[in-house]
Amino acid sequence: MGSWEEGRWWWRMEWRRDTIGREKDEEVRLEKVLEGVKLKEGAGDVWKWIHATDGKYGVKIAYDFLATSEGVLENQMCKLIWCRLVPSKVAFFGWRLCLDRLPTKDNLQKRGIVLQEGFLYDFCKGKVEEVNHLFCLCYNAWLACTQVLRWWGLESVFPNTVRGMADFFIGSLGRLVGKEMGSCIFLVVAWFLWYSRNVLVFRKDEGLPENLMERMQVKTFIWIKAKVNGCGFSFYEWQTYPMECAMAVKNHKRLRKQFFKACVPLR
Repeated sequence: MGSWEEGRWWWRMEWRRDTIGREKDEEVRLEKVLEGVKLKEGAGDVWKWIHATDGKYGVKIAYDFLATSEGVLENQMCKLIWCRLVPSKVAFFGWRLCLDRLPTKDNLQKRGIVLQEGFLYDFCKGKVEEVNHLFCLCYNAWLACTQVLRWWGLESVFPNTVRGMADFFIGSLGRLVGKEMGSCIFLVVAWFLWYSRNVLVFRKDEGLPENLMERMQVKTFIWIKAKVNGCGFSFYEWQTYPMECAMAVKNHKRLRKQFFKACVPLR
């Protein structure tokens, strides 16, 4: 890693393999950080967390630092990983989408992985498969989101980035029915777009399923019923009056929170 020469420490980074893609940027950032580190010859090494006054690492302190610093956690899209209306695997999928860590062909290419079929999206034939195209610009994405907007009785110019798409559902729809419900709808759309992509890649079936809208409605209905106890609306009502059902979920969760705050624990 380095050596002392004439009373000064010189860093020498040696890696097991050549860095690729994002790793090169991380290496440059590491070198800049190490430039400001001053070592004392003969002194022992100790671990110290610089963001804590006592130098000890804590999960809460680390999260607070990430949430308030410049990075992916500051944008609204990453808040969907805390959506309690969806299964944990779907929230994890949303987190990976938020960080652009899904194994799209574009990301695989950046990692140095060579694919025999190339890096173009199989459905569009000529467009590179990357997240913004896959979830926003592709015809499949437009079709899925158009059906969802029609279901909710909304009209909008569809955004051309994943962040814009998330901001619309979590922000615009979230202002009407709550951010968690907006996150849930965004995640079910993204989940089925990724599912249809995988079906296309691995099974060679083209396009979205014909009953896509009904499948998304069924999936969200199951998720919400499993996560929110006491919601009495039926699947027919969820299909026909989604706004009213979403408001019922929002009010139900608010009333439960007020109830538990008012409860005095027994001693």
